[in-house]
Amino acid sequence: SDSPQRGRPPNFIVILTDDQGFGDVGIHGNADIRTPTLDRFATEGVELLRFYVEPVCAPTRAALMTDRYHYRSGVIHTSRGGAKMHGEENTVAEMLQSAGYRTGLFGKWHLGDNYPMRPTDQGFEEALWHKSGGIGQAPDKPNSYFDPWLWRDNAKVSSEGYCTDIFFDGAMDFAERHREEPFFIYLPTNAPHTPLEVADSYWKPYADAGLDETTARVYGMVENIDQNLERLLDRLDELGLRDNTVIAVISDNGPQQSRYTADLRGLKGTAYEGGIRALSFWQWPDGIEGGRKIDAVAGHIDVAPTLLEWAGIAA
Repeated sequence: SDSPQRGRPPNFIVILTDDQGFGDVGIHGNADIRTPTLDRFATEGVELLRFYVEPVCAPTRAALMTDRYHYRSGVIHTSRGGAKMHGEENTVAEMLQSAGYRTGLFGKWHLGDNYPMRPTDQGFEEALWHKSGGIGQAPDKPNSYFDPWLWRDNAKVSSEGYCTDIFFDGAMDFAERHREEPFFIYLPTNAPHTPLEVADSYWKPYADAGLDETTARVYGMVENIDQNLERLLDRLDELGLRDNTVIAVISDNGPQQSRYTADLRGLKGTAYEGGIRALSFWQWPDGIEGGRKIDAVAGHIDVAPTLLEWAGIAA
């Protein structure tokens, strides 16, 4: 293509969903959920069929950011002081930033709420994020997925709208502002993690179709993510950024609640396949051939070194 991006290092957008199980997409045999954008993205791109993560979220996030196993970075759990990554860890954001990338985070960090562990301390020049492990979890109380209190860099701000929409809006704005330079956008949603707050228009149709309310709400939250992915892809096309942007959609662990799991055993919190086998869909039109499914084992610790290699940076 005659993309204005050609000849430049690729941009990176890493989307990490929270508690979305391997079975929470239509492409994995789920006849109830509506995920047309994710299904098409996986089919047209590269799907890593055996991509493994940790059974819970903060450890997966630490490994994703550092290319090191979570225990080495100080992250041992998701709460009670266990989700604090050492400030001296060298993150993929710091390495890309030092190579001239613009870096932004929009969503859930969950690797430390205070100096020197905040996103702004760990390589992100901009961050629109919530503290703690989730919006509305202690100490981020009281809060809601609707019109949430968030942190813009290190100042508390009020926002309008639904959390996932807000984070995708922030990512699209960042891409537009930095479209003339290489950028790294980390977009970790807090959906479909509990509390299962989503507009009635998303979950009621699933309940009307016979699903229990919990599953209906999760699927509604995933459908909203799916629609936001479509908005993001359309915006990148409009900006002429799609061809030279690596986009990864990954999930952080298995489902928290019992529902369709594509026949995998176990849920979040277990080391069975259902707890640790994650979604892993990749596209980079200029750089990797799509329409493929890869059965080789891969995992969270492979992401950072892969991005650095594609950026031409030695890890």
